[in-house]
Amino acid sequence: MSSYPNSIDGAATLFSPVDAFSAVPLETATTQTVLAGDSTINVASTNGFAASYGILTINDELIVYTGKNAAQFTGCQRGQFGTVAVQHNSPATLKANMVAGFITALQSAVVAMETELGTVAARNYVRKDGAVKITGLKTFQDGAEFGAGAKAATGLVRLPNAASIKWRKAANSGGLGMALGANDHIVMDGIIDWAPGQTFGPPTYPDATTISKGIVQIDPVGGLAVAAGVLSLANTAVATGTYTKLTVDAKGRATAGAALAAGDLPAHTHVAGDIVSGALPFTIQNNGPAIGTRRALNLIQGANMALSLADDEANDRVTVTIALATVPAHNHAQADVTNLVTDLAGKAPLSHNHHAGNITSGTLDNVRTTGTANPTANTLALRDGSGSASFAYLAANNQWAYLDSNFQSLESGAYQTVGGPFENMAKYSEDFSVGTWEKNGGSCSVTANGITAPDGNQTADVVTANTTTPFIQQQIASLADGGSYTFYIWARVASGMRKVSLAIVNNAYTEYLAGSTQITVTASWQRFKITATLASGQTGLWIVIRNFTGNGDELTSDVLATHPNASFELLWLLDVNDPSTRRLNRYVNLPVEWETKAGSGFDTFLIEGFQYAGLERNLDKVRWMAAYPFDVLSWPRSDCRYLMGNFNPGW
Repeated sequence: MSSYPNSIDGAATLFSPVDAFSAVPLETATTQTVLAGDSTINVASTNGFAASYGILTINDELIVYTGKNAAQFTGCQRGQFGTVAVQHNSPATLKANMVAGFITALQSAVVAMETELGTVAARNYVRKDGAVKITGLKTFQDGAEFGAGAKAATGLVRLPNAASIKWRKAANSGGLGMALGANDHIVMDGIIDWAPGQTFGPPTYPDATTISKGIVQIDPVGGLAVAAGVLSLANTAVATGTYTKLTVDAKGRATAGAALAAGDLPAHTHVAGDIVSGALPFTIQNNGPAIGTRRALNLIQGANMALSLADDEANDRVTVTIALATVPAHNHAQADVTNLVTDLAGKAPLSHNHHAGNITSGTLDNVRTTGTANPTANTLALRDGSGSASFAYLAANNQWAYLDSNFQSLESGAYQTVGGPFENMAKYSEDFSVGTWEKNGGSCSVTANGITAPDGNQTADVVTANTTTPFIQQQIASLADGGSYTFYIWARVASGMRKVSLAIVNNAYTEYLAGSTQITVTASWQRFKITATLASGQTGLWIVIRNFTGNGDELTSDVLATHPNASFELLWLLDVNDPSTRRLNRYVNLPVEWETKAGSGFDTFLIEGFQYAGLERNLDKVRWMAAYPFDVLSWPRSDCRYLMGNFNPGW
């Protein structure tokens, strides 16, 4: 298409037409297959075709070429004028063509020129002859001339006298106006600066004694003087200097100068803000009577008293604090003490009793007796009334006699604080927000101390699921070889109910030691537990709490209820879930909890890929498919199986 007015058009933009009715047929044939991306086309002959920028037709494709030789069109621009570049098998007929694109290019060039030049009513050019009206800002190069005749006679520009003219500033922000007044005098609406030595009119200068001739009328009375053609100000009677009091005449010239005296200032008052330096006297009184009027107050620190002074510049004040320092040892006479019982009979005896309600703080020590203590009333006792670790307060039983036989029932506490068989081995058992409790890559989030716990304190944590398969788990080490461990948890939901799975997994995270056990959490607090025994040689395990998966946990639970020796196998088809081509299938049909044996609910992993062997006959993909569960996923190799197909021509 046309490039004008940005640049001059040529054959590259307007193309090169040829006479389709010449004696030479403008048709030839390809000698080689033309691929969709080829820019050189081999033909039997190029005779009669335009030398450059001609238009060719092969089947339904239009091509523009930039050059040719005897048997080739070069620089071919494929798929032009809305057609598509495709492959053409040889021999293919190739013809010269006159297409609408050629006419459109010429039309574009003509319209561009007409748009640039404008119309008669709105020209963008200056006519050679006749009157021309020019509007808008124009920039002329240095030395441009207008009008006719010699410069001395008519000047560079002939201007009308009927109206004023303007000289615009370079920034086009304003201008100096000039007009012809009466008697053809020039009237200016700005200040004119003349260069030194500038002359006007005939070269006749007034002499030093002439003040009534020349260009400017000088008034010597105004203090101006002309000497040897130089204009200056006459000296006054005031000597050079700086004066605080000055006398001037009607023309503003200084006639006298003196220093400012006190009498020159009229009577006046000041506000406090006017005083910025010095000190004002003030009257100091002692309990009313005046001591004197001074400009400063001296504060002296006396015995047993302390003075603290701070300069408060922001509030324009000094803050003084007077405080009692130390009191020396001294005695008081009985008469100095009032409202105090002085006789011993009125005082409480040194040995006396307190009611339990009077003791509000501190810790009381229980003194353990030797031998068998007798039960007495109001004695604190902890008794196991139900055979569990739930103790009650029974006032009529002795504490120590009971604890001597049941002391182990109290051996429990936070992680590594008690020791023994009732040690809590779970770290941060009341703070699920810490990193020790893993969240499986952010599958859930925890708000610590978010709600009220069963004991009434604001210590229970809120667990919020961020994915459809939330996990929260902790690995616990340093356990007893082959020991048995029970995990307890309090749980509730805000409303309704939710199914949750509890499990204890071995330290390698390859198989369940207990569970997965389904629990139903309601809006009321409930206490759940799960128990597992470590195998010989094992000293660690995982506590796992996760979202209950109905089609996994529920199904396996129902089957095991009637067939306790049943095992479960996961069958997964890699060829229709290939992550390189079917990523959505891969993650929908293989959820993250199935990527490892622990937590999946399956005993073995059976992978299948009939397409790789049966259709593609690709043994590399078969080998990749067989190893996928343990090489890409995290299943134990010994629990993995695979299926592959043989080639079947009927598929």
